[in-house]
Amino acid sequence: MRVPSIAIVVPSYQRPEKLRTCLTALARQVGGPYRTIVVDDGSDVPLADVCARAGDWVTCLRQENAGPAAARNAGARAAEGAEILCFTDDDCEPHPEWAARLAKAQGAVPWRMVGGHVKNCLSDNVFAEASQSLCAFLYDQHDRSGGEGRFFTSNNLACRREDFLSLGGFDESFPLAAGEDRDLGLRWSAAGGALVYAEAAAVDHRHDLTLRQFLRQHANYGRGARSLHRALERRGDARPRLESLRFYLGLVTWPLRRPGRRRLMQAGLLGLSQFAMVAGYLMARRAEERN
Repeated sequence: MRVPSIAIVVPSYQRPEKLRTCLTALARQVGGPYRTIVVDDGSDVPLADVCARAGDWVTCLRQENAGPAAARNAGARAAEGAEILCFTDDDCEPHPEWAARLAKAQGAVPWRMVGGHVKNCLSDNVFAEASQSLCAFLYDQHDRSGGEGRFFTSNNLACRREDFLSLGGFDESFPLAAGEDRDLGLRWSAAGGALVYAEAAAVDHRHDLTLRQFLRQHANYGRGARSLHRALERRGDARPRLESLRFYLGLVTWPLRRPGRRRLMQAGLLGLSQFAMVAGYLMARRAEERN
């Protein structure tokens, strides 16, 4: 069977050490190393030296700070000749067979997006664990609903480059790293595309969080949710903007129904995350009204 050409896109900002670790993991890919495009999103200290030390399979692009969505799109445009794009982040360490498994599941099939498993590797950081629990809960809910509203986090997904570019890539109007992956999943589905989960394609995620950073992250998710709702309104999408009470009860109690440590604390943090999201959402609405 012919193996499709692969390009890996990694946006990076202000994290040279984490990028170095990510590239070390990508160098160990089975069948690789694959062509990798790092997009330096305006870091204070350019990341070109980190990329050069990894090897000539890494290309470093630099742009003015515009956010991860714009960086991913720039990397996708630069990956000329590649059939399949694999996306991950600089704070992730893909497992050795990650890219090969994503490519196999994608199979060069038109309009098939594949997402893999993201594992929190900071088990002693309850904030990172709770944040990953939120994603795991959302994935589980979409499975139970038959895939309605499914999306894949942008640190572990793959698709054909041709399809990604024809759809316009990630919406660069979304603030920070908040909501553009959900928007991409909805637009992908609306275009008739399929979203397929490949659990064996795994990455280790090392996102250090304090309580303050956890709350800021989820406030940003609230801003992203507001951007998503505005995008749905522009597209005439009438789907409900709020989930049911059952959904939120399921979210808060999710850690209690799963194995792991400090489950009660995680449940409390997931409840707190929703208050932070509401605060971020309302702040985004107030900013719109002032403008």
